[in-house]
Amino acid sequence: MEGPPRSGHADADPEVPPPSGQDTRAKGTPTWVWVGCVVLVVAVVGLAIWAIGLQSDLDDQKDQTAQAQQQAQQSSSEVEQLSNEVDDVTQAVDDTSDQLEQAGSDAATAAQSTLEEIKSKLSSLKQSIADFFDEAKSDDGTTTDGTTTTGGSTTTDGAATVTGAADGSSP
Repeated sequence: MEGPPRSGHADADPEVPPPSGQDTRAKGTPTWVWVGCVVLVVAVVGLAIWAIGLQSDLDDQKDQTAQAQQQAQQSSSEVEQLSNEVDDVTQAVDDTSDQLEQAGSDAATAAQSTLEEIKSKLSSLKQSIADFFDEAKSDDGTTTDGTTTTGGSTTTDGAATVTGAADGSSP
């Protein structure tokens, strides 16, 4: 059922020019569809660029996190090593303290023994000196009470008292 062509429709005769003021484009695709497609393509391209930027930022953040974890692990290892060294030094100080304590105890015992030995030697020396003086006094006629006996006379504080001769002769 084909009828006469209507004016302003797509099935109008192609050789007849359209009336003035009408669009010369093909009548099948409206303009808003083209604009929508362009906007959609621009939006997709923008989203793709944004996603690539996000991925780059995420990769950078992952690298920084891995580097921070590596530094933390290294620091933890260094802290553990330092802690072990402190433990070693503490043990060495404790051992040295024990050795000094033992040496002090040994030194105190040795000093006490030495002091007792010195006291004993001093006591012996004192007795020897006393014996020497007693012997020396008896050899020269001096008695321990400060008097001197010589041949039968006794002298006390420079005064002469004649008691008789020890050999039996008279004065």
